[in-house]
Amino acid sequence: MFKKIQKYNYQHPIDFNFSALAELLNAEKYELANEEIQILASQIASDKLPFEQNNYTRSVVIDNQKYWLGLLNWDKGAMTRIHGHPDHAVVFVLKGRLSCKNFTKDPLSELDSSEIKSGKYRYNKGVQGKMDNYIHQINAIEPSVSLHFYSDNPAKGEIFDF
Repeated sequence: MFKKIQKYNYQHPIDFNFSALAELLNAEKYELANEEIQILASQIASDKLPFEQNNYTRSVVIDNQKYWLGLLNWDKGAMTRIHGHPDHAVVFVLKGRLSCKNFTKDPLSELDSSEIKSGKYRYNKGVQGKMDNYIHQINAIEPSVSLHFYSDNPAKGEIFDF
């Protein structure tokens, strides 16, 4: 059911200070970051991002000891496994619409579901050092592009299966 997610390195065609953006997100200055992300969204040619039918791809912008920043390109119907994240996670939808189901851990059960539309974002601040914060599953309602920020490598996040 779940395919392996391909990872690529992203090269932005225009001069944009991704490190400054990541620092704003790390400092939880979401409104200021949102202004920068709106500029970024107008510069990204989504047809130039790696794409995989019936799946999503990750294009890594920054991956260092402080945080991870990347662009995800979603085909309609693509979905993540149920997973958690490090203490700080932010998702901005640059284009399209994503559905997000939230879960409790013990026992694993669905709490609620919401939609994140183009130009909108969600963030979560959890327990530092844990990788099971913000347990959720994302599904692309339509072809979408989203920018993700994490306070650690998202591959370390805990995976949950029913």
